[in-house]
Amino acid sequence: MSSFDSLMRSRSAAVHADFLLPHLAPVHCLLDMGCGAGSITLGIAPRVERAFGIDREDDFDEARAYAAGHGIDNVEFRVGDVYALDLPDDHFDACLCHSMLETLDRPIDGLREIKRVLKPGGVVGVACVEYGGLILAGPRVELLRSFYALREELWQRDGHADPYRGRELRSLLARAGFDAVEATSKYLCHGTPEAVRSFGTDRARDCGDTWYRRDAVAHRLASDADIDDMREAWLAWSASPDAYAAFAWCRALGRKPF
Repeated sequence: MSSFDSLMRSRSAAVHADFLLPHLAPVHCLLDMGCGAGSITLGIAPRVERAFGIDREDDFDEARAYAAGHGIDNVEFRVGDVYALDLPDDHFDACLCHSMLETLDRPIDGLREIKRVLKPGGVVGVACVEYGGLILAGPRVELLRSFYALREELWQRDGHADPYRGRELRSLLARAGFDAVEATSKYLCHGTPEAVRSFGTDRARDCGDTWYRRDAVAHRLASDADIDDMREAWLAWSASPDAYAAFAWCRALGRKPF
């Protein structure tokens, strides 16, 4: 299985966009704002007439190849800026904004630009991980918690993301001018041998030659030896029958007023 095939399974529309899917129709034109590598966009595309994935970085080669290889011909990927979308007013029936609002310095401005390109009555679905809802169990769990505490500090210090924006989604949509706002939360759980192994080894990779290690060492928040210790702890955790992890995701829906 290719790495992108694995991504289509681990970052699927069925799991990560489930709160928006019931509001979509076959005649809809969908915008996936902040689509990243495009796996969720591709998962939604068969449900709508047209899907557009937009991200600030051009990382779409694998998504385009997957679409071509699987006969998905109603999807397009573009580079774009959420604060200034090169798109007409009142164009989309729906928009997904997954794991993106937490990266914005001006989330309300971004949401207002999304509202501009939505049709009156169009629906937006936003989702952010919520670090206040982390559950961890298993060997060396305190060290693994320190891994996340360090990541939170790096996110906030260097402006990568706000780890607590999920709890603000209802407020942000209302302040951006959306109607009928409804906020919910869902836990994504890792509690089978396969899920634990995948989650733990992914976190171990985060401790490799990544921004996480480089920034932690540069800011003197941890040493290379500390990060190596975390890496070994995640690998041990990934093979433990006592291991369990779950993260809260906050989601909200809103409608553009008529």
